[in-house]
Amino acid sequence: MVAKQEKILLTKDGFKKLTKELAMREGELREKLQETLNQMRSQGDLKENDGYTMAVEDFQNNEEKILELKACLENAEIVQRKKSTTVGIGCKVTIECEGGQLKTFYIVGEQESNPLESKISNISPIGSSLMGKREGMKIKIETPSGSTNCKVVSIE
Repeated sequence: MVAKQEKILLTKDGFKKLTKELAMREGELREKLQETLNQMRSQGDLKENDGYTMAVEDFQNNEEKILELKACLENAEIVQRKKSTTVGIGCKVTIECEGGQLKTFYIVGEQESNPLESKISNISPIGSSLMGKREGMKIKIETPSGSTNCKVVSIE
């Protein structure tokens, strides 16, 4: 019996982004990597051809990523953000931390998180501290670097 895959929570934008990446990897990138692989293969002795070894590795890495993306999309559950007064996946949250510093985060599923874009996972230390909270609530965020007291300023 095959174990059922766990649902992967994604926003609508996250689902579109992963679908687009899959199409690019299956099309344009796969062709480019195959072409490079064929060029390196035609250069003779494969045992001493570092370019060929690297091309094979790049091709295999792309194929693994394709399988990973397909599995993710097949098990995706798109979270529809409804107008709510509590923090949940798909919302934009602004918090005020000690010292008056304002920080804004987008709460997303684990597959979409990207700290450089202020997209944090609902299971990250900050995300899990915010889930279910309302505007005006004070929270204590525990991170590896210590704890911080914050207040939820707004939820969109």
